[in-house]
Amino acid sequence: MEGDAGTSRLNPTDEEIQAAESAADTDSDAGSADTDSDAGSASVAGRLGGGWVAAIAAVLIIVAAALTGVGYLLLQWNARSDQIARDDAVALQAAKDCVIATQAPDLASMGAAQGRIVDCSTGDFGAQAVFYSSMMMEAYQAANVQVEVADLRAAVERHHDDGSVDVLVAVRTKVTNSETADQEQGYRLRVTMQRDDGTYKIANLVQVTT
Repeated sequence: MEGDAGTSRLNPTDEEIQAAESAADTDSDAGSADTDSDAGSASVAGRLGGGWVAAIAAVLIIVAAALTGVGYLLLQWNARSDQIARDDAVALQAAKDCVIATQAPDLASMGAAQGRIVDCSTGDFGAQAVFYSSMMMEAYQAANVQVEVADLRAAVERHHDDGSVDVLVAVRTKVTNSETADQEQGYRLRVTMQRDDGTYKIANLVQVTT
């Protein structure tokens, strides 16, 4: 009897075997559920991560393209500004030189001044330059005129769509003639400078009264 009792304790009953198998199945199902949950979370995270990377990459590409475009426009603007500044400097100097030509020091220099005035002229003023210089010659001869340029200043006033530039020139002179000596005169001229033969020439010249 005692031997039978010991053997029965060593051999599990059917109920104990079923209980153990049920517990094992439960643990297996729980482990499988945890694994599936972890895999699903990883898959969702992977999809979200890939989407964010693509979005960020697209934004960076757009920003880089925009910066490239802005940089190009700035370079073009700077180049254009530099070109305008160089053109203005040439136009200003040409305006000064040409206006000085209209203020010949004396009769002896009028011949060279006449040639300079014609060379400085284009457009409407070019058609008047010969007549204008002839009138100057007559005035110098009639009154024995002598002119000293005391001050001459110029500044760009306006740019036109056709490429011409309005330059304001302020002139102060001392004039001596047969009646007076060292008479000071001051006036302002609006000189329209136009590109012609690779340089700027006077296309129009008017006196500014206000």
